[in-house]
Amino acid sequence: MATKLKKAGKISVNDLLPGDILAFKGDINDDISKLIMKFTGSDVSHGAIFVQNLDNVLAEAGSEGIHARRMKDNADAREAYVMRHNKAGKNGVEPVVPIAKDYVLQDLPYPYSDLILLGLILIFKHKVTRPLMSRVVVEFLCLVAAELKKIIEDKNTPGKHTMVCSSYVYQCYLDASKKNPALKLKIKDGDVGFKEHALLGRKSKFFTLFDMYADYVASHEEECKKNFKAKKLQTATKLRSQKEILADLEKLLLKKSADKVPAMNADEFSVVLDIVNAIKDVIQALVTFLKGDRVSFSEMMKIAREQQSMFITPNDLVNNVTNAKCVGMLTAERYGDKYDDNWKE
Repeated sequence: MATKLKKAGKISVNDLLPGDILAFKGDINDDISKLIMKFTGSDVSHGAIFVQNLDNVLAEAGSEGIHARRMKDNADAREAYVMRHNKAGKNGVEPVVPIAKDYVLQDLPYPYSDLILLGLILIFKHKVTRPLMSRVVVEFLCLVAAELKKIIEDKNTPGKHTMVCSSYVYQCYLDASKKNPALKLKIKDGDVGFKEHALLGRKSKFFTLFDMYADYVASHEEECKKNFKAKKLQTATKLRSQKEILADLEKLLLKKSADKVPAMNADEFSVVLDIVNAIKDVIQALVTFLKGDRVSFSEMMKIAREQQSMFITPNDLVNNVTNAKCVGMLTAERYGDKYDDNWKE
């Protein structure tokens, strides 16, 4: 589990530099925000990037897309860690600024509600323990898949680039690193750490739900391909309320368990199969949004692996970036209308 970063002193929005990374603390009174923090072992649940000192503007990915807003100091606002890249000069990290603005101006769809962010953290980043082999997890993943499917129906814009809040920040630096490799954010360990996982061809300290699904696919490939062709984004069955499911999911996290999942009886194995199918539904919905519905099963798995390797959580931006440091704690609020139009020619 990640450790909390030691607090730095208070700073003002007037102290920020373009390219500064803002990792906002989560809301302990919000069920999903609270679970994002618990799943990542941190006190943050949202990431953004400061873009310009004129009008003190930040850019962020939110439920309405990637947009820019003005900021002003407010002692009652949620705190944010201000992370500054080691290569920042007196004008900040200038190459990142036009990239962050360009994503805003593209008016990209952003399907990732906090519920979906939480779901992807659970699938891609959280270790599998015995308590997670529960029908509550099946219900939760069905919620996530249903949310993604609703977005596909509402937006109907597959194939566009789309990111979670923290991945938007990471992507801006990654794009800037194409001309200057030193600008790439270096993530040590991440929320799952690192060791070889032969099946995935990537490094992962813990066995995640996606790892479990990939293992299942490896031994049931033909069956999985057949089911993939037969089951195209079916509507989820009626579920309990989101509040009830999230409350039970939080209870699972409080249960202590060994890292290794021991042998299971027939009923428990049935739950595992349901979890596997629920994971498939989430991944299939995610890939459909990203690439459209004409994707083969093999392509779906490849895209999902890429998503896992690139998936960055808000906690990663604070506790696992090795070439940026915390320069202070900011308490500021967003205000006014979206700033996007000010950047249009």
